[in-house]
Amino acid sequence: MFDLTVVAKGGRWVLVDDEAGELGAYASRADALEAAGTYEWCPYDECRYVLIQEESGEWEEALVEAPVFN
Repeated sequence: MFDLTVVAKGGRWVLVDDEAGELGAYASRADALEAAGTYEWCPYDECRYVLIQEESGEWEEALVEAPVFN
């Protein structure tokens, strides 16, 4: 169900793919979640669940909507 994780590391937010590893580091959680929203998106998917690990070690999940192309 979860293939992407956003992990807080040293003041940055790292987007991690379960198979490919680290995909990039971002200045904010919102930027990392936006990147997750556009990463290898399947056109039939409407949303994607992403795990989030805070620096404190707490886990959350976020529902990221598919990008809208005009």
